[in-house]
Amino acid sequence: MSTPKVSIITINYNNLEGLKATIASVKEQTYSNYEFLVIDGASNDGSKEYMEAETEYIHYGVSEPDKGIYNAQNKGIKNATGDYLLFMNSGDTFYTPKALEEFITHNDFEGDIVYGDYKYKKGEKVFTDTVTPYYFMKTSLPHQSTLFHKSVFERMGNYDETYRISADRAFYLKCLVSGEITFKHIKYPLALFDLSGASNSPEFHAKKQEEDERLHREFYGIYYEDMKSLHEAYKEISRLQKETPKGLWKRIKNKLFK
Repeated sequence: MSTPKVSIITINYNNLEGLKATIASVKEQTYSNYEFLVIDGASNDGSKEYMEAETEYIHYGVSEPDKGIYNAQNKGIKNATGDYLLFMNSGDTFYTPKALEEFITHNDFEGDIVYGDYKYKKGEKVFTDTVTPYYFMKTSLPHQSTLFHKSVFERMGNYDETYRISADRAFYLKCLVSGEITFKHIKYPLALFDLSGASNSPEFHAKKQEEDERLHREFYGIYYEDMKSLHEAYKEISRLQKETPKGLWKRIKNKLFK
């Protein structure tokens, strides 16, 4: 399939400026075989009215109360008709107008879950080529730079809405440990990441830690304590490395050239 149809799903709640940025970015993409779905949670900041003004570019739009981030994303999944689904929430944007086209037509584009990298205002994040169960003990993958084949949700179900912040991490790990889903990394910055999202907010840090522990216990099962001990060991090694002359010099350089 050379030009798969992509369902770009944007969820929004009272983030008018972020929604404007995301819609503008989608509109300027050179890749044309996509549909754009905007799921708004009954915002009262003008987002609904802005969506109505942009109906020419929004193939499916709704503004109604929802039960949170993943309830809104599941609404998007239910109404998506594309071959691949991309969750680019309000405030997230593509790296360049050609980003989606260059990502889709990349020679390495294949698999059930195809993930790229992202840029942010000061720096970038390049992800690993190979994901392992332990990888999700440390971190997760970028939803705004990940394309999910529609069959992934047909086989694995949708996002678990009992998680308010970490359902995407839980879903990635569920897919990986199932052994049924293939992951593929493309070293390409598909998106610009909005660091103001809920998962990065100090306000939600404690809740995120609680949910991460729950999902780890759920999917690691009898191996949870081993994974946790391994993670603590790696963190201690990392801490000790920072105290070596090489580590101290690296920290100094980072501060000097930041």
